Amino acid sequence: MRLLIVDDGHYVVEYMKHLLDWKSFGINQIETTTNSIEAREWLNQRHVDILITDIRMPEVSGIDLLQHIHQHNLLTKVIILSGYSQFEYAQQGIRLGALDYLLKPVDKDDVEKAMAKAIGNIKQTRPRPTIRWENFDSMGYLLSLLGENETLRTEFEAYTDFLGDSLFCCMRIEKYTQADVEELKHKLGDPLDRFLWSFGTQLVGFVPAEVAEILTSKPGHPVLSPPFSITDQNETRQLFYEFFLGENVQSADFNGVFDLSPSCGEWELAGNIMKSYDRIRLRKEKILFLMETILYVYLVDKEPKPSETADWIFNRLREPDELWPTLMDTVSQIRNNKQMSIQTIVGKVQKYIEDHISHGLSLDELGKVAHLHPVYLSKLFKQETGENVSNYISKKRLEKASHLLLDSELRIADISQMVGYKKNQYFIQLFKEEFGVTPYQYRRNMIHQ
Repeated sequence: MRLLIVDDGHYVVEYMKHLLDWKSFGINQIETTTNSIEAREWLNQRHVDILITDIRMPEVSGIDLLQHIHQHNLLTKVIILSGYSQFEYAQQGIRLGALDYLLKPVDKDDVEKAMAKAIGNIKQTRPRPTIRWENFDSMGYLLSLLGENETLRTEFEAYTDFLGDSLFCCMRIEKYTQADVEELKHKLGDPLDRFLWSFGTQLVGFVPAEVAEILTSKPGHPVLSPPFSITDQNETRQLFYEFFLGENVQSADFNGVFDLSPSCGEWELAGNIMKSYDRIRLRKEKILFLMETILYVYLVDKEPKPSETADWIFNRLREPDELWPTLMDTVSQIRNNKQMSIQTIVGKVQKYIEDHISHGLSLDELGKVAHLHPVYLSKLFKQETGENVSNYISKKRLEKASHLLLDSELRIADISQMVGYKKNQYFIQLFKEEFGVTPYQYRRNMIHQ
């Protein structure tokens, strides 16, 4: 589930972000912002399960966000933050559908109770997801079971729920014919026939336990693992790594291995990946780290190759030091291509902002310029420039305003409009925060220097 925390105070956002063990509530994605306009864009563009928002903020308040959710029939559950003097606003929030309100300074126990209430409400009201097998990515699903990518696991959650009624066995056949494959696929049927992968002379995969019993009497001597339930990720991992790669992996082995892995965010430098791998000594840890690398490559490669990925996972991963150079070259190539494209996209967006400084310049508008999802663009922009899109726009607007104050005799109200601020007082407030003086004082001081 995705949580969005919004407050115009940076310290409040950081405090809330680290207050609880959010994963224990099923929260695998936490987004934060001090910009309430950006928060509204988030609600427009991506599903947010729970919103924790301050009740009073500049331009767009917590009440405004609640009204937006109500008007657009969004499923987002809302917890509002307020001070004692804002109690009437909090009551208004409750009337608009907020589940709870918390008084500042926020108490940890109160947040836990409010979250438990929100999670319970979600479980009661969430519609059962539709299972769509047409474009089901079985390799991506396998990686979601074996890796540490919470987003990917959530994406396939409905499929795991659907398949969880059956027990499965890991299967390996060393030599097989095409007729063997066709017969096995016929026994499995759709969609279970998608859990077979072939490379070289081997056929591998997951098969239901009842089919596994039939296979034991067939020629070709398929090798099978004990049955397991894919709803138990620890058991699935243990049997997979032992059966295919000869390693006894326990859940504790995953702690700390992925501190610098792609599941913890973008790998900033290919060199950091090399250093991470070079520090690992145990074969088991190397295998776990490389599995996460394979997951990263599969997800970001524009043309993932399931057969090559299957060879890496089921075969070459047995010798991690031999597979590592291949993966390192692939990661470096992907990153170089990605970095070049990111720089081009960000440069294009920056130029558009400077050329259209009087526009509203919403993330939607900029997303269309970059041909990217607005939220993804926002993340790329922050990653490349070190600042939020909204901060960059504000900086460029105020820079433009400072030039107009010196180079023209335009009224301050006109300059405010020309740099994209409809409210003159808000423009003056921001200008003073940036330059330490009002626009009028700035013009007077600079002219008399």
